[in-house]
Amino acid sequence: MNTWSAAFLIARKDLNLYRRDRTGLLLGLLLPIILVAVFGSVMKFAFGGDGGMPRVAIWVCDEDKSEASQKFVAALREVSMLSVRPGAKSKARTASGLRTLVRDGEAHHALIVEHGFGEALAKDAEPPLTLIRDPGRQMETRLVGIGLMQAMMSSGGGRSMSWMMSSMMRRYGMSDQGVARVRASMDVMQNVIGLFASGSEPELREADDGDAALKSLDMSSMFGQMVPVTKEDVSPPDRPKNLGYQLAQSVSGMTVMMLMFGLMACSGMLLVERDQGTLRRLLVSRAPRSSVLLGKFLFCATVGMVQLVVLFVFGELVFSIDAFRDPLTLLALSVTWVAAATSFGILISVWAKTAKQAEGVATLLILVMAALGGCWFPIQMADLPWYGEVVTRSTLTYWAMEGFQGMLWHQKPWTDPVMLRAMGVLWGFVAIACGVSWRLWQRRFVGT
Repeated sequence: MNTWSAAFLIARKDLNLYRRDRTGLLLGLLLPIILVAVFGSVMKFAFGGDGGMPRVAIWVCDEDKSEASQKFVAALREVSMLSVRPGAKSKARTASGLRTLVRDGEAHHALIVEHGFGEALAKDAEPPLTLIRDPGRQMETRLVGIGLMQAMMSSGGGRSMSWMMSSMMRRYGMSDQGVARVRASMDVMQNVIGLFASGSEPELREADDGDAALKSLDMSSMFGQMVPVTKEDVSPPDRPKNLGYQLAQSVSGMTVMMLMFGLMACSGMLLVERDQGTLRRLLVSRAPRSSVLLGKFLFCATVGMVQLVVLFVFGELVFSIDAFRDPLTLLALSVTWVAAATSFGILISVWAKTAKQAEGVATLLILVMAALGGCWFPIQMADLPWYGEVVTRSTLTYWAMEGFQGMLWHQKPWTDPVMLRAMGVLWGFVAIACGVSWRLWQRRFVGT
């Protein structure tokens, strides 16, 4: 038998073995399709499907309820870079409710259209607007400012440019005389645009030199500051100044995801020992059979705690994330997430018939949960429909990120209701997963 004939026979033998593993074959074919579908959907909702910047979520409360304020809020909803919440058909939130959302970390920007908004616009005066924000989200603040300018221009038909520009110059320190010249120039510009639109040829004159404040204007941030708003900063006083939101997001997300992969590999040793015959010898030994599964759980949990300690120590030394600011909260979150990730790994191991099945299912579920739960990017930036919100909140990673981001970014203690809710959901999964794992263990491994 020559080399090619032998190679074809070996390949046919392996293909037959691969075909007989129906679950492994199904995962091998469907895994790429499912991942493309999930990630494509997530990116569509997060980036609007056009490859642009992520849409910034901003909560809005219209207290004025005038025709002008309603047109302004409607124009805000049309701004492509903003995702205005609640939806047009959803129940409106109160101003105090929006402040609570920002304080609890459920939102990072909220806009209150104060009473007198419409009356101020009618007089070409600065309308009363209050922006409640997390000052650590600087990129979102700039995008919100640009979005406010677009909405104000759209709802006012372009007539707002005059008072917006003069108001900004005044905030930059320009004298009243300079502000008057700027406003007059803007009025002339509007008239010129109107003349061009009507087909007339305007007569232009050379403008006077502006105030020194106009020359020192930072054009890169000008559009983000066109609309005057009263800013209310809501942030924990103990948050490290060098801790950025993206850094806190990355540390939390990679910690959550990689721990699941690591503990899945550890729990997979149960299948390896079964295939090698070691597990059978353990089951016929004098040790109680229940201690075998419990021992695997304790082994994985110990490895998980060591991994978390290493990750957080590294993050503290390299990035100064202040992870050990509240040791009790860090311990409570770590124990909770290790228990949940270990339960997930044990459940997959006692369910799968082969190591290939366990590896395929675990990889699929972990990657999907990482994408939907916010490990790779803040899930709050995605403008999800109601069923998308249900799906994301059904993942373990969502609640793990809720806890770790609450500790690192929002500086919440473990007794905070948001933290207790996140840990409560994870411990609920631990209880269910352990119960199902025990039944599968008795049926498939012990034979009772």
